[in-house]
Amino acid sequence: MKEYCLKTGRLLKLNRIWSIIFCIYFLTIFVSCDSSQKPTISKHAGLTLDSVAKHHLLSSIINSTQDNNRIRDSLFVEYEKSANFNKNIYYWALKALNLPFGFKDDSLISSVNNIYILPKQVDEWALKKYVLLKSKADHTDINSSEVTKELMNTRSQVEKSKSVFLFLYDNMLAMIFYTNQDSENSLRYIKLFRQNHPYATSARFLQMYYDIRFMISLDLDGTPGAETYLDSCQALARELDDTMALMRSIDFESQWLKKQGKTKEAVDRHRIYFNYLTKTKENTALKQYNNFADLFLANNQPDSAILYVKRGMEIARKNKKETKDMTSVLDILSKSYEKKGDYKQAYLYGRKQYEAYLQATEVMQKTAIADITARYDAQKKDEAIRSLQENNDLNSKFITQQRWTFIIFIILTIFIVFFVFSSYKQKLFKAEHDKLLLQHKQLVLEQKNRQNQLNPHFIYNSIANLQGLISTDKKLEANKYLVTLTKVIRDMLELNRKDFIPLEKEIDSLNNYVNLQQMRFNHSFEYHVETGDLDLDNTLIPPMLVQPFLENAIEHGLMSLEDKGCLQVRFYQTKGTLHIEITDNGVGVAENSQIKKKKESLSQVITEERIELLFGKDKHVAGMRKHPNFKHGGTGYQVEIYFPLTLNFD
Repeated sequence: MKEYCLKTGRLLKLNRIWSIIFCIYFLTIFVSCDSSQKPTISKHAGLTLDSVAKHHLLSSIINSTQDNNRIRDSLFVEYEKSANFNKNIYYWALKALNLPFGFKDDSLISSVNNIYILPKQVDEWALKKYVLLKSKADHTDINSSEVTKELMNTRSQVEKSKSVFLFLYDNMLAMIFYTNQDSENSLRYIKLFRQNHPYATSARFLQMYYDIRFMISLDLDGTPGAETYLDSCQALARELDDTMALMRSIDFESQWLKKQGKTKEAVDRHRIYFNYLTKTKENTALKQYNNFADLFLANNQPDSAILYVKRGMEIARKNKKETKDMTSVLDILSKSYEKKGDYKQAYLYGRKQYEAYLQATEVMQKTAIADITARYDAQKKDEAIRSLQENNDLNSKFITQQRWTFIIFIILTIFIVFFVFSSYKQKLFKAEHDKLLLQHKQLVLEQKNRQNQLNPHFIYNSIANLQGLISTDKKLEANKYLVTLTKVIRDMLELNRKDFIPLEKEIDSLNNYVNLQQMRFNHSFEYHVETGDLDLDNTLIPPMLVQPFLENAIEHGLMSLEDKGCLQVRFYQTKGTLHIEITDNGVGVAENSQIKKKKESLSQVITEERIELLFGKDKHVAGMRKHPNFKHGGTGYQVEIYFPLTLNFD
């Protein structure tokens, strides 16, 4: 009895690790696409649906679980649009390969059995046999010699046929021999698995492969290469930034340390893995607590072992998760109390362990009988359904043969009409496209021309200002003015090369320009910029759009003031529209009609034309609004520019 419990506990512990790795692997290995973009069926335009499915069965190990699930669902949708999808092996392979080994789905098995495969379809035949054998294999218990023999014989046939799916059989045999505690043969087939896999050089494959090699090496005499494989799987987990894989490797490390007799270090390393599972709320299984308790027991900490086993049992009860095999759990409790010297409790838990063994044996027997009965009933139903289906197929075939000629004629006619119509439409679309492309080029050239017209106007005014400083023998001020002017011209040359620039650069350019004007007028006015909650780096604006209005405000509004002037620029957005308000407290336009004419400057006309070229002529979408004499007393001037908000990541 004790020998059975030790054997069962060891088997369950090793197989838990194998199960975790292969569950993760099978979630990613069968149904995905290129990880550089969202996988879609349309990516493989020109290929048949079966070719797309085959490609994903082979290449999905290099992609993420999310992408795999997406492409799998897309394939199911496309397959289920066809009338005979239930006779397609790729459809059922995608269904079955997402199920665990030893799955019990009699309807699926019956459907796969009834699929007819031509002798030349070697890959399809290999998939069919694999699905059927997978339903017989078991990754949590000893596999029968009949299953192992059948799998090896089938693998030999698949190898002779040179099917690309040979690696699936190598993987299954490696798992079965590992489960049957034959580590030598498990090592042999996991090497073949790597040798025959088409993506064996990918980082994700290697990370999974080194995980399995470590598990096998740990079970071999002398643990050959175990430390090397442990280092490799940890390095790849870091390279892939796969936290779960890294934590799993830490769990492996704790087993390695335990194997070396370093039980204290093993407990410390496993605590990291255990705390991670607790933090991610994945530490809800009794087996996690049981594994930790086993390490505490090995480190001669029976109290901690008892504590963690009982915590695990309490969580299992709260989550209402039935534990089918309690022998290893009760074994740890019995040994822990024995180490404490509490032989009464040790005896009681040893007794419970024996009762659990008897109960587990009875449950397995009942399950086996129920499984045989269910298979027999399902087989009878499937035979009846198959008989009816055959009769229906014969009737449908007879009716279909009478309609074929007419259907072919209709299809041919539709094809010819469609081809002629498509050719005509294609010519029309091409002509319209060429016309729109030419118009777009013309608009871009016009916009560039309007934008460049501002530069001579600004340079002329700036040189006049500089001349005024020099003529009044203000050399120091002229030097500072010249330096600032150089910055402004540099901004103008650099920014005018682009259609749009970040708002932050436009504001920097405005600051340089206003600084230039403040030097000229002895800082006779204040200047403020408000941006609210706008993202200055990613909000885009046409260059040199605001500067002409600042120039007008200073030249025609603030220069004539006796008091302190105020110039304010405000940027804000509402409902997807960027607004720019330029406001001054100058003399307004009522005093002199000539001022009003100057306000309607060439720069404003050019700016309006630029806005029309960039955003269209719809005034509800983009344009300018002028508000002269808007302040109390008939002074001040305000210009509002508005156009659609454009972001750098649109």
